[in-house]
Amino acid sequence: MADSWNDEEVRVLVGWTAQDYGASMVLRLETVTNLPESKDDVLISRMVLNRDQAVQLGNMLYEMSGKLPPKPGKPPLLDRILSGKKSG
Repeated sequence: MADSWNDEEVRVLVGWTAQDYGASMVLRLETVTNLPESKDDVLISRMVLNRDQAVQLGNMLYEMSGKLPPKPGKPPLLDRILSGKKSG
C-alpha cells in the first residue's frame, strides 16, 4: 500500500496541481514507484509553500533544466497608455 514516504525509495512524478491561498499555496504531487496498475499505486502528497519557497523551487528547477523561465507578456496597450509608459 502506497501511503507513506520512505527515504530509500525513489518515486516518479506523474502529475501535480497547485492551489493559491494568498500568502501560501498547496502543491499536490502525484508519484509512483512503477507503472501504476490501480489508483492505489499513486501516492498523493500535499505540501504547503510560502511565496518565497515557491519562487526558489521554480528557479532551482529552471536552472537544473537549463531552460529559462517564460518572459512576462506586455501589458495591454490601454494599460501602457494610461500608465504613461512608452511601448517597446
